[in-house]
Amino acid sequence: SKLQWSTAISMMFFAWLFAAFWSVMPLLGWGEYDYEPLRTCCTLDYSKGDRNYITFLFALSIFNFMIPGFIMTTAYQSIHQKFKKSGHYKFNTGLPLKTLVICWGPYCLLCFYAAVENVMFISPKYRMIPAIIAKTVPTVDAFVYALGNENYRGGIWQFLTGQKIEKAEVDNKTK
Repeated sequence: SKLQWSTAISMMFFAWLFAAFWSVMPLLGWGEYDYEPLRTCCTLDYSKGDRNYITFLFALSIFNFMIPGFIMTTAYQSIHQKFKKSGHYKFNTGLPLKTLVICWGPYCLLCFYAAVENVMFISPKYRMIPAIIAKTVPTVDAFVYALGNENYRGGIWQFLTGQKIEKAEVDNKTK
């Protein structure tokens, strides 16, 4: 069934409220922002290993990493089962979850390590790498979806080259 506009707008509104909630909490005193090690933008303050930081970190990771990861796993497993039944695979259903884990995993590990130990002994340049990788997720997801979906891949090829990709025709000749 197709997604209704009212449902899509409600989901978008929820996503914006959810993001706003987690962004505002450090401004209201739960968690704390600080400059990233190279002072290019803000991130969670790793130097604070207090209860405030730890409770914010665990709530943030559960609601923004583990629950979305679980939802992605179950949703894409369902899609994979549907593809398996039809025998027509449109894209790699495991790839979106892998990109989430690969891109956000190092940042989560750094934050969890900062909750139990002091991370200031790690060079600022090295502490910056997980944050940069995590910020690439929207771009990586766009490429994963665009290049992983056969319909979009054909459209991109046609846009870039002007050539339309013809589906391989099966020759019904018998020998």
